[in-house]
Amino acid sequence: MSSERDGKARAATSEGDAAGKDRDGRARCIAVAVAGTIYGLRVEEVQEVLGLRPLTRVFHAPPALAGVTSLRGEVLPVLDLGALVGAPVAAPAAAVAPSIEVPGATRAEARIVVVREAAGERRRAGLLVDALRGLRVLPPELAPVPATASEPVQRLVVGVIPDAPPCSVVSVPSVLGAPELAELAGRATASA
Repeated sequence: MSSERDGKARAATSEGDAAGKDRDGRARCIAVAVAGTIYGLRVEEVQEVLGLRPLTRVFHAPPALAGVTSLRGEVLPVLDLGALVGAPVAAPAAAVAPSIEVPGATRAEARIVVVREAAGERRRAGLLVDALRGLRVLPPELAPVPATASEPVQRLVVGVIPDAPPCSVVSVPSVLGAPELAELAGRATASA
């Protein structure tokens, strides 16, 4: 059943044109649940959706790096989107698929969403999410991020789809360039 759902998610990302728009030309995002909040990832920045699989922890890695896995013979870093947006971080052992704790969702619903930058460095990583919540159409203009949002959310979210349920649209380049990950990319500053 989960592979059928994943196949539908992959098919949904390829419907419409290559720019992630539906047949009416409207931009879309894949909605995901993370720590009880709905976040959106622009379709053009999603490569594929994977079922939860075992992750290998990286020694001395920041909590935001859940681990690494193999994707068709290449090492794929998997980031914990919850940790990046400031949600409580589970113990390191929770990054291994058989023992992962997924608040507000079942282990069967958890996914790894493989994202990549649409331009620039073309970096890619997997994002560990609690569940998929379908496709959302992006309005012509997103509502601003609430001033009461935490600093990590302010940094990673570009705007909000206000229609119920609200969906915070995430900037993939901001996620991949998050300060929590700078040391891993060799970009740590002397003050860090």
